[in-house]
Amino acid sequence: MSLPVPSGYKSILSSMILTCLVALLCVLVLPQTLTAQVATTGKIAGTVTDSSGAAVPGAAVSVKSDALLAARSTHTEADGSYLFDLLPPGSYELTVTAPGFRTQSQTGIVLTAGFTATVNSKMQVGEVTQVVKVEGEPVIDLQNNQTSTTFDQNLLQEIPSGRDPWSTVAQMPGATVGTFDVAGNNSYQQSAMQVHGSTQAEQVYSYNGLDLNWPGANGGYTQFYTNHDSFDEFQVVADNAPASVPIGGIYMNMVTKSGSNQLHGLAAAYYLTAATQAGVKQPVFQGSPVPTGSPFDMTRDTSASLGGPLMKDRWWLFGSYRRYDLNQRILAVTDQAGNAVKDINHQTNTDLRSDFQVNSKNKFSFIWLYNEQNRFFRRDTAYQFVTADASWKQIEPAYILQGLWTSQVTNNFLLDFRVGWNKIIFPLSYQANSTGLNKQDLGFSTETGAAPNEFQNPAWVLKWSAGGSWYKANWGGNHNFQFGFEWGDSYNSYINKVSQGINAIYNGGTQAFSTPFEVVAYNTPTTQKNYFRDTSFYLQDTWALKRHITLNLGMRYDRFTTYFPAQTTDSNLTFPQLFKAGFTFPASGDLVDWNTVSPRIGVAFDPTGKGTSVLRFGYGIYYIMQGTGLAETSNPNGLVTLTFPWGPFSPGCTQCDANNDGIPQLSEWLPAGAKPINSSGGAQINHNMSRPYSEEISAAYERQLWQDLRVAATYYYRTKKNLYGIENTAVQPSDYTPITTLLDDNGVPQPITNGLTGQPMTLFNLNPAKVGQFNMLVTNIPQLDNNSYNAVEFTAVKRLSHKWQVLGGFTIQRQKGIFGRGFSDEATGDNFTDPNNDINRKNNYLNLDATYVFKVDSTYELPWKFGTSVNFQHYTGFPILPTETFGGLTNAGVNKGLNQGSETVILQPAGIQRLPSVNQLNLRFSREFVLNDRWHLTPTVDFFNLTNSQTTISEVSQWSPPTGGSYLLPSLAINPFVTRFGLRFTF
Repeated sequence: MSLPVPSGYKSILSSMILTCLVALLCVLVLPQTLTAQVATTGKIAGTVTDSSGAAVPGAAVSVKSDALLAARSTHTEADGSYLFDLLPPGSYELTVTAPGFRTQSQTGIVLTAGFTATVNSKMQVGEVTQVVKVEGEPVIDLQNNQTSTTFDQNLLQEIPSGRDPWSTVAQMPGATVGTFDVAGNNSYQQSAMQVHGSTQAEQVYSYNGLDLNWPGANGGYTQFYTNHDSFDEFQVVADNAPASVPIGGIYMNMVTKSGSNQLHGLAAAYYLTAATQAGVKQPVFQGSPVPTGSPFDMTRDTSASLGGPLMKDRWWLFGSYRRYDLNQRILAVTDQAGNAVKDINHQTNTDLRSDFQVNSKNKFSFIWLYNEQNRFFRRDTAYQFVTADASWKQIEPAYILQGLWTSQVTNNFLLDFRVGWNKIIFPLSYQANSTGLNKQDLGFSTETGAAPNEFQNPAWVLKWSAGGSWYKANWGGNHNFQFGFEWGDSYNSYINKVSQGINAIYNGGTQAFSTPFEVVAYNTPTTQKNYFRDTSFYLQDTWALKRHITLNLGMRYDRFTTYFPAQTTDSNLTFPQLFKAGFTFPASGDLVDWNTVSPRIGVAFDPTGKGTSVLRFGYGIYYIMQGTGLAETSNPNGLVTLTFPWGPFSPGCTQCDANNDGIPQLSEWLPAGAKPINSSGGAQINHNMSRPYSEEISAAYERQLWQDLRVAATYYYRTKKNLYGIENTAVQPSDYTPITTLLDDNGVPQPITNGLTGQPMTLFNLNPAKVGQFNMLVTNIPQLDNNSYNAVEFTAVKRLSHKWQVLGGFTIQRQKGIFGRGFSDEATGDNFTDPNNDINRKNNYLNLDATYVFKVDSTYELPWKFGTSVNFQHYTGFPILPTETFGGLTNAGVNKGLNQGSETVILQPAGIQRLPSVNQLNLRFSREFVLNDRWHLTPTVDFFNLTNSQTTISEVSQWSPPTGGSYLLPSLAINPFVTRFGLRFTF
């Protein structure tokens, strides 16, 4: 049985079929190595009518801007509609001419990346030579559904911040960041971020439209650092992203500056010292002050840039340079003389860009970035107190090469091609004064002696992209079809060495490193190599119907594969009696071959038809980003550990500190007759497991409230599915027996008690016949799918006009679900076969959950060219996850009752206890001096953490018996109030 298709829908069906055929042709004609790009440009769309409202077809429409090398022009369709796509961010003037009508010119149309300005022109009868001037800019995007925040030049330059991507994203409504910035005190190290329930660290650093992230782990970190002053604008896409955006997390769209037809430049310097900083307020723990925090010794941030024409209207050049020095003191860690250890960092950036207009239809761009990120005392984040000799030295170069080509094939058909290459060598080296033995104390969360390992991380990313935009009117409405292709090849390698081949572990006692606990032996040295490839195709239709309704219909296809090549263990291992040397592992083949399709559906409705309000609804599936993490987990040639008991000294003990010197000798921990294993450290991958994804629904109402101030209210819902973790298939849950007592240090049986609540606990003891049996399998864990995020957010946004600007938001949110140990939402640090890990796993507040988030950025131009700006942020304190380690050996070296050794157990779900709430207020005052209407000199004074609220933002979460030990010991606080002076010169 078939149903007749109404004639009105036949044209719609024809348009969709034709678009698919065009897309298929592009797949066949264009190279296979292509990757789609996210919009780094904006659009101007509208309709030209006469005074009666009738369409004016064939009208000539043109746009010009300082951001364009050459003006663009088109003609209106039969229904009077037109579209300009791929317009760089900037301020535009639009001109409409038609026979029998006066020429109409509208100025002040401000475009940002991803924004569609709707500019409708009502023509007046008259001569073409008569010009009607119209001023004012569209405020509401009536077509797009995406939730994004754009930091234009005014916000980037005038808001007091750390001048880095993380302190910039922290200003975005609803976003939470793992660090709290004061004058850039965290600029030397990237931070994990999330927004509206996204996966923590699911973040893309899109550089001029290309994802050039570090390929390791989940693929969510950067391997290059940027010059804040090189950006034309910085846009963050968070929710309801179009099909061109691969993820549902934080997508940072960093658009670099270019030259122009006028020579322009910038020179800036920002400086602070310990003398401009308030004193440290030490938090009190158990009645005693605790040295914590990382106050400044000095920061010096200098940059210079210059852009202009090599050939006017044809060839533009731009270049910039930045050097940033940041020196701090880590108060919680002292040297032998009792002085706080220093943390010294500096980074440099060189950026070059060339834009060449081949003809009126084609433009080529070339971009080069070179970055050095040098940290001289980088610390292991697994422990909260790390001495200088246990830190790493990081001297890290990275560079980016990019080529861009934009082609206007016809007035309504445009193509955009991009290619990018990013390479890094990320080294972590031992300090010259390290003793060679790494010592870690679990209970005191302290590390000393030497860094846990030394390694190099060579990595590179190659990306190609092609995208197209085609506008077609009168097919059941007006369509803006966008399509694109994606391809990427990424490599990530780890070269590891461990001094002496071991780490010494301590736990308990009245002071750090007083109670030996375990020795961890490594199969060092190792070299591991991993790859992944990703290929994608997307198709998006922005379909403007009658009655002021726009449908955004998108579909995205992604293919992801990851693998490792054949590899051989080193022939000169530190412990050949434990690990087999020269053992060859075959190539893995594709560990997973995921082919996924994700729909993106949005509706935008202008209820009044006046362009002053819009209702939006969005639904989308976003497959969670991946890097080489799965290959790393499965690669057998990674660092492998064997853990051996090493208890405190007692007469006649075995596997203990027999000579009572606190240093593990080989005879004290290595059992007699140990046989080497094949060093295979990789887990198996379930080749049939499904790719994790998040599903998001949102509904919003946005309105132009007054002049160009717009306010919005939005509801967000998100859940994540197909999350994965690790099971040990060599053991069954039935191999664990419930127990309620363990031996204490003196060998006396004692009830197992939750140290935090005082309530009895049941642990699970592994069958001794199964101890040491492992067959780890990475697979989907259905219980992890029990999670949800709900939020309501209120925002207010106003571009700079009438002397003021604002960006503000208030978010009420909750993210709860099953807790999984591991990186981000990948629970590959867990063992879901072990019932001890299920204790208090349910009903946790997840990741960077903050119940209330309130933010305001605002600038105001005072009389006599004085200016002021404010940056305020409030967060409910993040959840605390308390844990306790049970088991180990008695003082006599006898197992306390857990055959498997020890277990670290959650004492209560995260979120029952929280860190203190955070309030940060930053304020700037400035005065602009103008010479000859071209030269601008602006001194600035920034006051960071104006209320001097040195809130504790990190505490020890490990409970140590009998009274808690250092549980909730403050380990990090927000930096004190500090004043930063700046001077900026522009022309």
